[in-house]
Amino acid sequence: MNTATTFKFSLDTSSKKITCPGCNRKRAVRHKNNETGEFLPDNVCRCDGENSCGYHYTPKQYLSDIGQGYTPMIKLTTQTEVKPEVVDYMPTWYITRSMQAYNESNFATWLITLFGQEIASKALLQYFVGRSQLQDGKYSIFWRIDKDSKVRTGKIMQYNPLNGKRVKTSPPTWVHFNKNVQPFNFKLCFFAEHLISEHPDKTIGIVESEKTAIIASIFMPDMVWIATGGNSGCKWREWSVFNVLKDRNVILFPDFGYYNKKTGKTCFEEWTDRANAITERMKCKIKVSTILEDLLPETERVNDYDLADLLLKQEQGYGRALTDAGYPVAFDLYKLTTSELKEMINQYSN
Repeated sequence: MNTATTFKFSLDTSSKKITCPGCNRKRAVRHKNNETGEFLPDNVCRCDGENSCGYHYTPKQYLSDIGQGYTPMIKLTTQTEVKPEVVDYMPTWYITRSMQAYNESNFATWLITLFGQEIASKALLQYFVGRSQLQDGKYSIFWRIDKDSKVRTGKIMQYNPLNGKRVKTSPPTWVHFNKNVQPFNFKLCFFAEHLISEHPDKTIGIVESEKTAIIASIFMPDMVWIATGGNSGCKWREWSVFNVLKDRNVILFPDFGYYNKKTGKTCFEEWTDRANAITERMKCKIKVSTILEDLLPETERVNDYDLADLLLKQEQGYGRALTDAGYPVAFDLYKLTTSELKEMINQYSN
């Protein structure tokens, strides 16, 4: 028999979705009363479309609206032993096979155009960016490998070979879905999490996009660059995901966009809240970079710029992102040198 303090309300952890009252699409998750085991009314839910919709009617708001008090935490007594979460892994030969002709995907073509064959290949191999067989091998696979070098799954995405933008008409999918590996209990980890173990003394930089992590690693190899794979992405608010950051120096680089367009909450504000929540539960040093907040005007927030947009040149077309002097072209636009950028980043590591 175990007694533990836990949240009285939580989001449904099953795969079942309901129709969102905000966007009328079937992608909302209900809130559950953990004390009674019952779900709250269907309108008390959160839409998965955090950026496009942003609907989230919380239990606290609901109880306030009906005139009842809100208790965030409760003590639950259970008689069953908590079993460890079952996580399935994929065989490593999946990666080996995908790395054949890895530099022929659209993403690899774009990266080679920017940095040349040697630098781009090193980055693609370090991050295990393979080549999918979809669309004549033009899709890339961004493998999710955890700190123990176990393969969780791979994220399949399509990129424009000319500008490096993700093709939005081709939504991302996962290798275990595409290969119909069923049943498969997958648990996402950070993208490039395997690099955390390989470099135990380096500061960890966390960005949202897999592409941005790779770009940042080329410009600033003194840090370990990993990605969440989305604003919520790998569910890095959960202990089972963020515990790999324990005892490390971490810098978060949120996008210069809105986490919730409906409420006006920015990505910077959301990631700052997450940083505070993590440090309350675990020993680690986390800072949130204000580089984009300091450099970009508020009017540009709707464009969802990220660190890669600062590191790479802004105009369309292709060509090297480095000047003849070896620093990013974009730095001239913002009157910022490589050393100045590194100095700005280093201040968050002290």
